[in-house]
Amino acid sequence: MANVPKRVAVIGLDCALPHLIEKHIAEGHLPTFKKLIDEGVIAENCLGTFPTVTPPNWATIATGARAGTHGITGFHLHEPGTSPVTANTRQAFSSDRCQAEFIWDAADKAGKKCIVLNYPGAWPSNMKNGIMVGGTGLSVGEYRDGRPGLSARITLCADQLVTTAAYPAAIRSEFKPAEGWVSVPEMGDEPLEMAVELRFPAAMQKPADTTWYVLVRKTGDNGYDRATLSPTKDFNDSFCTLAVGEWCRKVVTNIEMGDGVEREVFFRCKLLELSAKAEDFRLFITALAETSGWSSPPEVAKEIVSEEGTLAPGGGVLGYVLEWFDSDTYVEINEQYSRWLGDAAVTLLEENDWDVFFVHSQSPDWTYHILMTEMDPALCPDEARRREAWDVHLRIYQAQDRMLAQILQVLDKDTLVILVSDHGATPDGSAFSPYDCLVPAGLTALQEQQGGPEWVSAAAIMVERVIGPGARAMAQVPDVKKSKAIPQREIHVYINLKGRDPEGIVEPEDYEKVQQQIIDALLGYVDPETGKRPVALALSKQDARILGLHGDGMGDVIYALYPSFGGQHGHILPTGQWGIGSLKTLLTMTGPGVKRGHRLHRTVWLTDLVPTICYLVNLPLPEHAEGAVIYQAFKDPNFKLKEIGKLKDGLARMQTALARGAREPWDKHESA
Repeated sequence: MANVPKRVAVIGLDCALPHLIEKHIAEGHLPTFKKLIDEGVIAENCLGTFPTVTPPNWATIATGARAGTHGITGFHLHEPGTSPVTANTRQAFSSDRCQAEFIWDAADKAGKKCIVLNYPGAWPSNMKNGIMVGGTGLSVGEYRDGRPGLSARITLCADQLVTTAAYPAAIRSEFKPAEGWVSVPEMGDEPLEMAVELRFPAAMQKPADTTWYVLVRKTGDNGYDRATLSPTKDFNDSFCTLAVGEWCRKVVTNIEMGDGVEREVFFRCKLLELSAKAEDFRLFITALAETSGWSSPPEVAKEIVSEEGTLAPGGGVLGYVLEWFDSDTYVEINEQYSRWLGDAAVTLLEENDWDVFFVHSQSPDWTYHILMTEMDPALCPDEARRREAWDVHLRIYQAQDRMLAQILQVLDKDTLVILVSDHGATPDGSAFSPYDCLVPAGLTALQEQQGGPEWVSAAAIMVERVIGPGARAMAQVPDVKKSKAIPQREIHVYINLKGRDPEGIVEPEDYEKVQQQIIDALLGYVDPETGKRPVALALSKQDARILGLHGDGMGDVIYALYPSFGGQHGHILPTGQWGIGSLKTLLTMTGPGVKRGHRLHRTVWLTDLVPTICYLVNLPLPEHAEGAVIYQAFKDPNFKLKEIGKLKDGLARMQTALARGAREPWDKHESA
């Protein structure tokens, strides 16, 4: 096949749902998505790795290996040698934890040049010649690996809200008459000021105590209408002056750290509220993002220019859930995040030679966690609220569409372009806890959790809202000394085994018996509220290999829920569908050698992506890849065979010519 791609660009959209994308396309939206689908192949039955959460599936997409092989068996991993309780699990966002070879590492060894942008779990880079930006969390500047729960650390810090009112986790202060300001063009009548003691939430390293100032003035006839944010009381030093509803341009400044070293950061802010009498005031400050420290080589970070974009760790989810701001501001934050990714991708692709490019965007996943249930007419009877949720959904995808358009503009006709998501989502279902099954069966004993009141906090409220019913930490936890079975993470149940677990109580000879008891308890449980069985599947560790799960990084029993129970994804099988949601993943392929306008009906697994890329673009296959080539996506599935045939014919002609030696073609062979 003469027309083959010379390079590949893989654009990952976390939790993107193909059927809802196509709904918006049919409505006349998302022109770039439409172009890629119309000019290429879309897989109608692409299935991810189980469990259906972020780290395992992005690891699969980049390695071609199943979860049992690459070892990322959940959003978190159990710490070996500790009791199998949730407290002993940590988030899995490091390339050091992945036991399978990444495609970019295999390509790098072969002399190919790779660029990896914001790919979860890719950092630290092992490439000698490649470029890596981010990869330590869901957005650049966010660090999750080894953290408990859903917590993250940020360089420099997370979003902040400055307000006169009572909002959870906000900086609350009050105005007083302004004094000592200089260089202000017009102070107006009764100017007011507020001292803002920055809190630096989720900062990786403690900054020095820092005070900024807000000055509010009357510049018209309707009371206070302008707010200025400044690090000093000199107006010439001010970061911005805003009216209600306005965002400032990107601000670059320095923050002094606790050790006296200064760090350069950038941010934007929006004036959300300023009443005529300045009684009601809200100023949102995006995460203070360091301008370096998150790229390999280090100097690459300084090359990325984005006038409007922000790194947006967390995507505005916390502020939206805590009602700091409305859905419009949530969308705007994600638009800035998508713009930064688009700008970064364009810079990296234009300024460097490359063969392989991977980028990841988190916005769809954030949005489904907070709004999918409100989008479903069967679960949200409030038409106005439902309409607003759908509007947010569309605008988030329009931001992704613009990002795609940015990237496509710098790709040539020889590039294979792939869109892919790691999993899908369904609306929130009925609450389920595996303790509902295991405690009555006498397999688990519970005790009061220490520090319970800490969970009545902003963070706990956010976790429950984002993850779904039953996600908030329970008031009770397993009593390890009395429990035979301990549920952990999305889908795992561990047997508290003597000789393996520090406080094990199950004798090794009883292992399989307890395994079966756990399976029976899970499958036999009927939810009293709905009269339905929540558990769709329960398998022993030995049998879970059929789901791609095996090895030491998994529980002794694996279970899955029907999609009408629990949160949006994770415990739901890759085939799950319920309400407006589906767990099937997005996969499109566009470029040389790929069919045009084709809908692929065969089952495709995310493990198939790497082998297909390597086969089509002539890249070395990563060592642990387990998937199959998606031949049905090619215009000519046998193009390699035909190429080999041509090479054989050419070789035969050369051998004939060599055998003839110096004789002319018309010379007769001399007989012996």
